[in-house]
Amino acid sequence: MKNNFTVNEIKKSVEYQWRNRQIKILLGIWVFISVAFSTVPIMCVIMDFETIGVALLIWLIFVIMFGIILGGFSLSYYFKNKYFVKNYMNFSCHEVVLDKVVTSLMTRGSVYYKVTIYDGNVKKEVDTNPYFSNYLFSKFLPEDFNNKKVIGLYDSQMDKFYIIKKIG
Repeated sequence: MKNNFTVNEIKKSVEYQWRNRQIKILLGIWVFISVAFSTVPIMCVIMDFETIGVALLIWLIFVIMFGIILGGFSLSYYFKNKYFVKNYMNFSCHEVVLDKVVTSLMTRGSVYYKVTIYDGNVKKEVDTNPYFSNYLFSKFLPEDFNNKKVIGLYDSQMDKFYIIKKIG
C-alpha cells in the first residue's frame, strides 16, 4: 500500500491526537497541582504573616519540581510528535485488523494491539502505542477499534505501528 498521507492527515491521526492529548493532560495536572498548593501560602497569610516567605518558597519548590517532572514527559510526547510529522513519508503503509489486544504494563488500564504486517517479504508482529482506555480522559475507546480495520504506518527504526485512521 502506498503512503500518500498529507501532513494534515497525519495531524488528525490517532497517533498524533493521542500524544497531544497526553501533553494536555500532563499540563492540566501541573496547573491543578500549582493551584492546589497555592492554598498553602494563603493559609499562612491568614494565620500568621511571618511565615509567608517560607510558605511561598515551599509552594514555588513544589510547582517547579512537578513542572520539571511533568514538563519532561510533555516534552517527550512533543518531540515524538515532531519526529512522526517529520518522518512519516519514510514509513511503510499497511492495512491491518486490530484483533490482538494486550494490556499495557507501563500505562495501567490502557491497551495496545499487536499487528501482523509484511515488511518486504518478512512477516513481522509489531505493537501500536497504548492509545486505548476506558478511563475518563481517554479519547479512544477499545470497543471502537477492537476487530476493526485500520490504516497505519510502520516505523522500522522504532519498530512501531502508528495508527492513522479506522476504515472499517
